[in-house]
Amino acid sequence: MNQCLPVVPKQRSLLTSPLVLAGAGPRGLAALPLAAPRLQSFLALPATAELSDLGARSAEPDQLMAALQSQQGGALVALEEDPGRWLPVGTRWAEVLGAWRQPTLLLIAADDAGNGLAAAYAALLERSAVPLLGLVQWDGSWDGPARSCEGLPWLGGLQPAGSSCASGAEVLVEALKLRWQRFTSF
Repeated sequence: MNQCLPVVPKQRSLLTSPLVLAGAGPRGLAALPLAAPRLQSFLALPATAELSDLGARSAEPDQLMAALQSQQGGALVALEEDPGRWLPVGTRWAEVLGAWRQPTLLLIAADDAGNGLAAAYAALLERSAVPLLGLVQWDGSWDGPARSCEGLPWLGGLQPAGSSCASGAEVLVEALKLRWQRFTSF
């Protein structure tokens, strides 16, 4: 047993509705297939269809979001497309997420954590009225003091399976749970 992994007791997740995990830039998108199941596990969420799978059954973003929001209980759903990408219907994913008030996490690759990409994507989501619960750094060393100076809603870092230690995931999960409680109390 990996002693660095947080102990997640057998319990229901605090999340009561779907949460979207969006990747920022090419590296954030590339990390989604590894990060999403990792985060699902830490949050005690069931596996669920990805937006791309739901999208194959529905060409309209609004039908897709309706299907997502009709899911019962908490779930983590990876958006496997750039949130700033234009859709055939003349809108962006960020605008669709905002119109549906879909709670979203933004995954930032460690190499992009300090270079402005995180701020640009956070601004895009906030401008589109997306309930951005926070930013999650994927892989690399987590520099909390540097991240806190940026004024962005960083939650913490998440390491890939098999990394030397993933103890920072406990802090990330607790921060996310607090943000989720604040979001759902309004």
